[in-house]
Amino acid sequence: MIPKARWIVLGFAVLGLAFASASSWVHYRLLTDPSYVSPCDINATFNCTQAYLSRFGSAFGVPVAIGGVAWFALVALIAAFATPDRPGKPPASPAGGYIFGLATIALAAVLYLAYASWFVLHTYCLLCIGTYVAVIGIFVVSGMTASTSVGHLPARLARDLGGVFRKPLTLVATLVYLATAASFVVLFPRELKIATAVPPPPPASEQERFTQAWEQQPRVDLGIPPGTAKVVVVKFNDWLCPMCRTMAQAYQPVLDQYAKTDPGAVKVVIKDWPWNSDCNFKGAIVGHEAACDAAVAVRLARDRGKEEPMVEWIFANQEKLVELGRSGQRAQASQLIRDKVAEMLGVKDFDREYSAKLTEIRRDVADGAALEVHSTPTYFINGVRIPERTNLPPEYFDLAIRTEMKKSGGK
Repeated sequence: MIPKARWIVLGFAVLGLAFASASSWVHYRLLTDPSYVSPCDINATFNCTQAYLSRFGSAFGVPVAIGGVAWFALVALIAAFATPDRPGKPPASPAGGYIFGLATIALAAVLYLAYASWFVLHTYCLLCIGTYVAVIGIFVVSGMTASTSVGHLPARLARDLGGVFRKPLTLVATLVYLATAASFVVLFPRELKIATAVPPPPPASEQERFTQAWEQQPRVDLGIPPGTAKVVVVKFNDWLCPMCRTMAQAYQPVLDQYAKTDPGAVKVVIKDWPWNSDCNFKGAIVGHEAACDAAVAVRLARDRGKEEPMVEWIFANQEKLVELGRSGQRAQASQLIRDKVAEMLGVKDFDREYSAKLTEIRRDVADGAALEVHSTPTYFINGVRIPERTNLPPEYFDLAIRTEMKKSGGK
């Protein structure tokens, strides 16, 4: 590999490493912080979260982004320690051949991931695209300048590895690389950790700052009578929205605590905002083709005192329902919901019940449109709106409720 090509490959490797590291960080935050919103989640089309948390975002439980970090780091090491080719002075360095071989495998992988993202998920991940560009750049440059045939590499691999171990600096770099890559794979969380207890409150200084900022927020009248409740929490929700599920699970311990310590003080109202044009005139998102059916199912369950088990079933099967919608199998997704409604609730004529509930769902959508709801979930606490694309961490959700309770003379 000539010096110029070596530096170009190294540059692409560093660029790809930066994108892959950013992707890993975003994936890590998504798995450990239910309130985290990725900065590259621009809208439903350009959305990293949908890509990372889909079935294509991990392989054997390990995020694909971690594999990208390991791959770009390996290419960078080979390029950095490669001996540049000297025209007319053999032997030629095998580094270009090794990098081209690695790039060929990586190119196949990124082409598959790009297909899955763009044509299956209908989502564009900006950070992923950055890694694709880096891989293609490395593939092209190494393929044009490799001085050793890929076919000759297996025969000399053992000898070249032996050369690595005879050079102290190269050996140290290799061992550090292997240890770091193994640590990332072992220590990276495999799934979102949902709290089962109320988290500890923020520091006193943070509580004071939050309370002051909270008091300055505008309030809107949602037209929901509080009854005997001191705090009314309203959530505009899509049952097939992954973040709606995440926040519901994250906030439930907080709500359960108030149900025990101050029964009836906190009233939770779920407003439907299914991302499907059959019941939402404001728009639709690919994958949510059965969202209206899910909203009807929960309403039917609520009427019969079985809302909790129905919601648990939908959340447990949410990914499957969304994947069926994305792959054009809406009928199958709807049928799954209808079968569960018949089994759990004994409702046989779902179509008739659907028509009856559709008016109520559209009324919720109209309420949300008047409030300029643009994303799910959107929360209001006593009329104070949680900012768009932002979700309060559970401890601050608790703090907001406590602040409103104190204003109403509660605990």
